[in-house]
Amino acid sequence: MKRSVLIFRSFGYAFVALGLSACSDDQGLTEYADELHNRIQSTLKLPDNSIEAPKPQIQYPAKRALTRNIERTSMGLLESLRLNHCQLGQLIAENNSALGRLKDGFSRYHADLTMIQALKECIEHPESADVKDKLKEALAHKKSQLQNSLANAFAQEEGLRKALSVGNNSLPKIHVTEYNYAVNALERFTRILERWNYTKEADDPDELIKMLGRLERSDYLPDLFRTMLDYSYKLEKMTELLPEIPESAYCQNGKVPDDAVALKEAFNIIYLEEMQGDIAEMIEQHQRLLMILDNLKGIAPQPELKAYIAELGSLSKKLTDASVYFVRPWQKFYSACDFTPGLD
Repeated sequence: MKRSVLIFRSFGYAFVALGLSACSDDQGLTEYADELHNRIQSTLKLPDNSIEAPKPQIQYPAKRALTRNIERTSMGLLESLRLNHCQLGQLIAENNSALGRLKDGFSRYHADLTMIQALKECIEHPESADVKDKLKEALAHKKSQLQNSLANAFAQEEGLRKALSVGNNSLPKIHVTEYNYAVNALERFTRILERWNYTKEADDPDELIKMLGRLERSDYLPDLFRTMLDYSYKLEKMTELLPEIPESAYCQNGKVPDDAVALKEAFNIIYLEEMQGDIAEMIEQHQRLLMILDNLKGIAPQPELKAYIAELGSLSKKLTDASVYFVRPWQKFYSACDFTPGLD
C-alpha cells in the first residue's frame, strides 16, 4: 500500500491529506486515465475522442544551442618549460596529452578550475619571478573563459542531460528505491557543483563523476517528468471533453439512474483507487526535486537552460491544477447523488 496526499471529498470540500490507495500494476500509469475516459464515454454514449498525449514539446536544449566558444589559454614554449618548479608545469603537460584533450563536460570544467588554482599557486612561488607577468596574463584569460567552460559542461554532460530530460515512456509504477537512487545522486552532484561554483576551487572529482554515472544509468527521473506531463495533458483533455456531467446522470427525486451507478463505480475503482494515489506520490516526489532544480537553475549560465529547468520545476503545480479542475464536476455529481467517495 502507498500513502496518498490527495483524496476526493464530497462537493464543498477540498483535497486533504488522508487515505490509502492500492498499488498500480506494471502498466504505464497514465493508461488508467485512458481506461477511465473510455468507461465514461461508453456509459454516456459520447463520441469516441482520444486523449492520447502527444510527445511533449519541452526538452533539454540541444548541445549545439548551449555550447559556447572557448578561447584557448596559451603560453610560449619557453615559458611553459620553465614551470617545472610548480604543479602548473605538470598540469599543462597532462592537458596537452591525448587523454587531456579528450576531457569534456564536468571533467573539462574541473580541469579548468584546477588549472586556475595551479596558476595562482605558481604565481606566488619564489622561482616564478621571471615568468610572473606571463602567468598573471594566463590566469586572467583562464578566468575569463570559466563561465563558458561551465556552460559547455551543462551542454555536453550526458548524465546531467539525461537526468533533466523528459523521457520517452511513462513510469510503469511508482518506485521509491529507484527514485531515491536517482534523486540522491542528483542532489549530491548539485552540492559538489555548488561548492565548486562558489569557491572556484575544485577538489577530487571522483564523487561528482560517480554521481553523474548513476544519473546516466537511471531512467526514473526522465520517466517521472514524462508521466507528469502526460497525466496533466490527459486530465486537461478529459476536463475539456466533459466539463460537466450530464443532468441525465444525476440522481433526482430519490432515484439513482444506472448511468450514475456506472459512473460512480468507474470513478471509485479507477480514479480514487488507482490514479489519485499515483498522482499524489508523483507530486510528492517532484516536490523534493524543487530545491535541487532551483539550485541548478541558479548555476547554469545559459538563459535558455534556466528557462527549461524552471519549466521542469513547474510540473507538480501543473499536475495539481489539472487534478483539481478534473475533480470539480465529479464533486458536484457525487453531492447531487449523495454518493460517498470510495464506497459502493
